[in-house]
Amino acid sequence: MKTVRFMPLVAIVLAAQGLVWGQTITYTGTVPTTFSILDTSNNAVALTDSSNFATAIGSGAIKETTQSVRLRSNAAYKLSAQVTSHTHIADGTGATAGTTAEAITLGDIGFGISNIDSSGLSVVGGGGVPTRTDTTATGFAYASATPSDGRIAWTTKTLHDILGSSTQMLSGDRISASGDNGSDDNFLLVSLTAGYLPQYFTPTDISGGTFTVVVTLTVAASGS
Repeated sequence: MKTVRFMPLVAIVLAAQGLVWGQTITYTGTVPTTFSILDTSNNAVALTDSSNFATAIGSGAIKETTQSVRLRSNAAYKLSAQVTSHTHIADGTGATAGTTAEAITLGDIGFGISNIDSSGLSVVGGGGVPTRTDTTATGFAYASATPSDGRIAWTTKTLHDILGSSTQMLSGDRISASGDNGSDDNFLLVSLTAGYLPQYFTPTDISGGTFTVVVTLTVAASGS
């Protein structure tokens, strides 16, 4: 009789012990090294410049077009550029005096960085009085050259200089202190300018076509 009476008590103790059995959940993750290049609306950059260089031939008037991109990174970065395709325009080093008819070439179009804005409040070393230093590669600090005798000899880089291989234009330390690709204060705003002097070049296409140059931009780890 005593044995029968103690069995329910043992069952109750075991049931109570079951109520306090524990389980664990483990969370793991990584923060990848990340680089981003977007347009001023935080959308993918349209790498084909839609600006039209067609303009009347004047005297000493340079035609320029500027596009800006937003660079973000959580590590040291480099920005590179490359002419990846060109139609109705040949490669060359630029027009010179001579008796042979010349067409516009990649060397007639200057190209480089005209401005870097690091004033974002979530830019490392940025803000209202930025302390960061980003390094523009030699020749890529765009400056309008002064035409001489109706021609122009660029002292900065041209599209000819970035044909065939991706060429570093800019580098620096980590850009973004926080935020994501939608934040409005964690990027470098880099302005890229291209310019040329309208001259008596051979018409691009007798049927009225236009020339097109596609420049591909890449941002990656500075040591890659």
